[in-house]
Amino acid sequence: MDAGQDARDAKRRLRSKLRAARRRLSPDSQARATDALARHALAGPLAQARSVVGYLANDGELDIAPLMDRLRRAGAQILLPRCRDDGSLELVAVEPGSRLLESGPAGLLEPAGDAAELDTITLPATLITPAVALDRKGNRLGRGGGSYDRVIPDLRDRGWEVLGICHADHVVATLPTEPHDREVDAMLTERGLVRPEVQATSSSRRS
Repeated sequence: MDAGQDARDAKRRLRSKLRAARRRLSPDSQARATDALARHALAGPLAQARSVVGYLANDGELDIAPLMDRLRRAGAQILLPRCRDDGSLELVAVEPGSRLLESGPAGLLEPAGDAAELDTITLPATLITPAVALDRKGNRLGRGGGSYDRVIPDLRDRGWEVLGICHADHVVATLPTEPHDREVDAMLTERGLVRPEVQATSSSRRS
């Protein structure tokens, strides 16, 4: 078996284990984590952001809807990702009451409406990437589709910051990685902000 297959198998095993673990968290535990996450975000990495791409939580992910509401009230533009047929992401600006549609085999909710022109989005801008796990170097374990890995290089070239979010207990020492994986610039959990131990010298963070 080659190294690439080993990494994919290790990712699948870890993804399955951690997704099951976060689904077992109680509603009270998730609510406390949601409140703490918002406090840390507004005091740090998102304090100055004028545009923020969020996500709609499911499968035990940390819920950032309250954080997005507070950022909107503070004047930030809020966008949500939508998956194209080729698996890449486009970004759609949303307001309270914006229409959401079920899409894909999992019935995930995605925004309706026209995709935003990236050149018109005001900086400083942050892409929030939900993660199953993150490691100390900023590597991210997602759901396995690679959609965020496709969009990160373009946004980073435009001056965006990439913020990975996961439960604090799912920040691990080292994750299995593949060449297409893109690192995050910072990591946020309910316990606060974590910067990667090794900063942007790798091509995955630069490109």
